[in-house]
Amino acid sequence: MKRLLIGAVMALGVLSDMGYAQQNLELNIFGAGSIYGKKQYEIGFPQSVTPISGEFKLDRAIRGGVRFNVYTRGHWSEEFFYSYEQSTANFLRRTTPPASLALDMQVHNLGVNALYYLQEDEQRRTRPFVGVGIGATVYRPTAEAQAIARDPLRGNLGDMDPSRELAFNYGAGFKTRLTNWVGFRLDVRGFVGRNPSFGLARKSTD
Repeated sequence: MKRLLIGAVMALGVLSDMGYAQQNLELNIFGAGSIYGKKQYEIGFPQSVTPISGEFKLDRAIRGGVRFNVYTRGHWSEEFFYSYEQSTANFLRRTTPPASLALDMQVHNLGVNALYYLQEDEQRRTRPFVGVGIGATVYRPTAEAQAIARDPLRGNLGDMDPSRELAFNYGAGFKTRLTNWVGFRLDVRGFVGRNPSFGLARKSTD
């Protein structure tokens, strides 16, 4: 496969409950929708005398997770996050004869975000923000998917290991307080990282 980047975009909003134990502590329980970009690849010599072109894509999915905000002062805030979703990885062969392979996946995201509030006043009821973060995305094939991948008559991919990739994220949104203990948050975020390799070589000369 060619070594390229793939973007995974959370295009739907995030809805959460926020607990304000004190100004510096905030717990978010959230749900979200995920939309993934496509990855084009090619298998060439020596694995194949005639180049074989293909496409990799994960299905749209619903994810759930938790965020823990540990610091809020003026314009700035920091938070840790974790999310989980179930999706399907689709491998499509574009070269004749066309073929497809669908494998169930578990996708885990975790990391840390920095938020910048457009208003410095911490007591405002509604606070728009922008944010960036860094973390990791873990793509874990299910046991059934691994069995299909090893089967020469179905997947013929050999061993298919979990793939762990560095991931950056960015986005914007707002928070609004409903009471001193409960609030509402909405964001749109994009995730960018390498395409998962599942233990397969990205480049090979043998």
